[in-house]
Amino acid sequence: MIDVKNVTKRFGEGQAAVTALGDVSLTIPEGSFFTLLGPSGCGKTTLLRLIAGFELPTEGEIALDGESIGHLAPNNRPVNTVFQNYALFPHMSVARNVGFGLEMLKRPKAEIDSTINEMLDLVQLGEFATRRVDQLSGGQQQRVALARALAPRPKVLLLDEPLSALDLKLRKGMQSELKRLQHETGITFVFVTHDQGEALAMSDQIAVMSAGAIRQVGTPEEIYTAPQSRFVADFIGDTNIVNATLLGFDGDAAKIKFGEGTPLTVHAASTSLSPGPVHVALRPETIHVVDERAETALLRGEVVDSTYFGAGSQMLVRLEDGVSVHVQVSTPRPVGSRVGLECDTSMLHVLED
Repeated sequence: MIDVKNVTKRFGEGQAAVTALGDVSLTIPEGSFFTLLGPSGCGKTTLLRLIAGFELPTEGEIALDGESIGHLAPNNRPVNTVFQNYALFPHMSVARNVGFGLEMLKRPKAEIDSTINEMLDLVQLGEFATRRVDQLSGGQQQRVALARALAPRPKVLLLDEPLSALDLKLRKGMQSELKRLQHETGITFVFVTHDQGEALAMSDQIAVMSAGAIRQVGTPEEIYTAPQSRFVADFIGDTNIVNATLLGFDGDAAKIKFGEGTPLTVHAASTSLSPGPVHVALRPETIHVVDERAETALLRGEVVDSTYFGAGSQMLVRLEDGVSVHVQVSTPRPVGSRVGLECDTSMLHVLED
């Protein structure tokens, strides 16, 4: 549905110019829930605004459904945007807000009325049609904004951190609502967030961004279980980055060892990595605590802290090389205990720095 081709966006001129995006290329499939994920200042909102037409690229091209849209004004692009602040009209009723865009497009009244009813049913606000939007809760206002954006049936719906103003419980509920709406309408959703949990819960695909560049694109499972770089591994979920030595490759598989341990065959982000010191991603929930002398222990260390969080505990284990790792357990070992750590080697992943 969307092709971003070698897009660069700079703000300012000369030496004072700031590069918000640098030679970004990206393909967003039709009918998908696609998320741009990254920390503040990474360029994700700039990319969204370029697709919407609120900004123009310094270099490169953006195509929508096979056609370049660089020459089209925002109101002539088949996209709609839901902003963080919703931008609703407080003096209008819910129904008038939903139908406003259709009125501006001069659609027939019968079509407008029918679409308003359809959209309000879709977002489960049919009984609130005559109520003023300033009489609604934050979650209800967010649904009105979604209904208004969906009413003209755009090819793409752009969502710029629309859940950020909601409290945790409402935000969780609206995640399910957004996913349901995307499935029911079949419209391509492009969602911007810095919240990794939101991205993992809702997305068909995620593009992880940093410093104006795309670091990795993949399904939530691919991004979480097979991060390609240390940045992605650190940013997505709770992960441990441990030291190892890369001995070489056997096809696509990497041969590594921890300290003076036995060589292991594990996944690698790239076969172009050079033998020598490397970093390996290890998720806390994939680690099992065993006796320090167990032959199955890949790593060994001392328990230096333990934190209870309801569903279990998290131990902090300082390894022999001084690196500390988090381990999720149901029954923690006492602080000061020496332990071994084992893990399914298929869960280990050598990273590009």
